[in-house]
Amino acid sequence: MSRLFDAIVLLWNHAAARRLQRLRRRADVVAHQQRQWRRLRKQVFARSPFYAACCHQDFGDLPVIDKRVWMSRFDHINTAGITLAQALAVAAEAERTRDFSPMLNDVAIGMSTGTSGARGVFMASRSERLRWAGTLLAKMLPDGIFAPARVALLLRAGSNLYDTLSGGLRLQFRYVDLAMPFDDVLARLDAFKPTILVGPPSVLALAADAVLAGTLRLAPSRVIAAAEVLDPVDAERITTAFGVGIEQIYQATEGFLGHTCRHGSVHLNEDCLIVERDWIDRATRRFAPIITDLYRRTQPVIRYRLNDVLVEREHPCPCGSPFIAIERIEGREDDIVWLGNARGAGLVPLFPDLLSRTLLNAAPHAADYLIEQHEVDVLRIAVQPDLSDDQRQQVRQAIADCSRRLGACVPHVSFDIGIEHSATRKCRRVRRLFKLGEASHA
Repeated sequence: MSRLFDAIVLLWNHAAARRLQRLRRRADVVAHQQRQWRRLRKQVFARSPFYAACCHQDFGDLPVIDKRVWMSRFDHINTAGITLAQALAVAAEAERTRDFSPMLNDVAIGMSTGTSGARGVFMASRSERLRWAGTLLAKMLPDGIFAPARVALLLRAGSNLYDTLSGGLRLQFRYVDLAMPFDDVLARLDAFKPTILVGPPSVLALAADAVLAGTLRLAPSRVIAAAEVLDPVDAERITTAFGVGIEQIYQATEGFLGHTCRHGSVHLNEDCLIVERDWIDRATRRFAPIITDLYRRTQPVIRYRLNDVLVEREHPCPCGSPFIAIERIEGREDDIVWLGNARGAGLVPLFPDLLSRTLLNAAPHAADYLIEQHEVDVLRIAVQPDLSDDQRQQVRQAIADCSRRLGACVPHVSFDIGIEHSATRKCRRVRRLFKLGEASHA
């Protein structure tokens, strides 16, 4: 009876999500958001000690929080009465045993990968898991949930969220644990023969290499990148191997945030979220999103500032969706490279996407690369296969030209680091390894 009830609720959520996808006027989106916000506020503010103190404040006056606050006030923000110590104990044991089924009071517990310096813990009740599953299926399976499909989820950690995506004979999901030896990952893919392949771009690229080498026979009709920035190097390898365009899911600890439409734009899920833009560089349409999840009540996400750098489309998307359209997800705000200002005091930003494309234009045969900034005006670069002296000089010159165009000091570039990517950690090809408050520039 429980599974039958869950199936009915999931189908109801799926149908509701499909209805919201048909919204075509911005005014209708805003009206929907306002209705859901009133419901969320009423339920959360009465049960969350953190937000009870804000019960008389208007939406725009509520505190903007980040991951640090979200975790440090974990016990007071959540409405389930679960402490951070309890949640961490369950999540850590799941990571150790690779058994992600245990829950606390029917609340699923998960842990983020911690690439921003601290691991996050997320929680979802049964109803929230069913709503998430129905929404994801509605957005990512345009042919409907009764069309046959075999979906392989390449994940660094499992979750009861993903167990909720349990289909019948026609719609099958298979979780593949990236903590196992990669040869075993490939063997499981070979046995399952997915029609839809979902995973981090760096891992999809390794599977693509196996296909190109003839050691893996795989021909999915759809390939969907998630959990990492889709880098041009990975995109080219994946497209070449599988012969299909790459779609994207934008998802984080804080929720299911966006997905690719048929025209290739990532649209933010404004049927589930309120998104405020915190502009990083308005001229280039770069912003960090401040999100409010309209459906999460166990662990509310209200005016939560992500440190992702998003680039908004300059023109409306041809698909006609009224949801915010993103030209690209450029990476984390923490990985913006900052160079000295050639015109005086201060620093000048060099965004990860621009730096990557500058390197790849100068070294078009690069199969992999890593750029690290350990201090202002000093970059350390690795490229595979290794570059000749002339090619290294071309890269230095390209970065120098780019820096001058931005009005920045030309950085010193050395080629003395190696490249190591792990399937169990997010791939970051551009890394700033110091905090801006520690920067100094003469």
